[in-house]
Amino acid sequence: MLAGGALALSPTVPALTSCTVDTGSSSVTGTDLTICAFAGAWSDTLREAVIEPFEEETGATVNVVVGAPSEWLAQLRVADRQRPPFDLMAFTPDIVVQAAALELIAPLETDKIKHFDELSPTLLSAAGVGETTYGVPLTTGTCGLMYRTEHADRAPENWSDIFDEQWGNFVGVPPFTYSPGLELLAGLLQENGGTMDDENAVDEVFTQLEQLSGRASVFPSDAGSMLSAIQQGDAWVAPFWDGRAFAMADAGDPVGFSYPASGGVGALTSYYVAAGTEREQLAYEFLGTLAQAENQKVFGEGTLYAAANLTIDYSDEFEARIAHGEEVFKSFAWVDYTQAIPRLEDWQTRWNGIFG
Repeated sequence: MLAGGALALSPTVPALTSCTVDTGSSSVTGTDLTICAFAGAWSDTLREAVIEPFEEETGATVNVVVGAPSEWLAQLRVADRQRPPFDLMAFTPDIVVQAAALELIAPLETDKIKHFDELSPTLLSAAGVGETTYGVPLTTGTCGLMYRTEHADRAPENWSDIFDEQWGNFVGVPPFTYSPGLELLAGLLQENGGTMDDENAVDEVFTQLEQLSGRASVFPSDAGSMLSAIQQGDAWVAPFWDGRAFAMADAGDPVGFSYPASGGVGALTSYYVAAGTEREQLAYEFLGTLAQAENQKVFGEGTLYAAANLTIDYSDEFEARIAHGEEVFKSFAWVDYTQAIPRLEDWQTRWNGIFG
């Protein structure tokens, strides 16, 4: 993920055109591939790690559309599988559930993807829907607790430490319309031994959240407001992602990050093939480049997020700092969006009742 996380839809843009050419080794549709990516350092790192190697290997040109997954989903809905505006999209699990239900993404023919067998089975499952494989996972952030070190008598050890009195009245609590809010819910559920389909377990978490009524200082609804709240000291603790927290620390902010003992919450970003694309073969070639260990290493170390390829030889610094690997991924709590999306309005209403 992890450049946004808001659960909303945005306006549409026109579809693109394509043509068929002979690449020399095989006949594919179009020499231009249009992919979606998050703006800023994320897309810059993707270009260095994946796009440039792919363009050099294939001679194709990759057009990058920056934005947010909810925007891309809205544009795919308008196209309705007829010459979609993108060939590949960087989607998060909340969007994938909706895109698959609308048949806007294509199930993968995994034998067409180089290095597919090197990818984490846990992350592949999280990138799919039910038993269907839809996405090639790139990296996953871990949502845990980010905090201001100068206000921490002790570092938090588990999700429930967000209720610790040491944070005073400076707790950042994201709404459920922003993914760290739901990830906090998932983390507390796992610590308590519950799941999202258990109404009693969810009720227990809402009772816990009532401890923060009057103590929550900010309610960040996007990445920018979350970063600002921590940087300015308006929040001393909040649920957020490891890569973003470590990047803040590297920039000189007094920020720490704790991986909860009961398991962090996976914040996965994967790439998906648009249903109806006329550049399917070229898209599969791109996914093979995306899955390659050396390319995922560059991206993972550049963004400070754990990559999906399990054969990567990370740098010593990354190894010591970033939780990664199949055992870590198996320990994750995940937001069950098949449960969360139908209940989101009700849960947000209950959240509003606590925090006003």
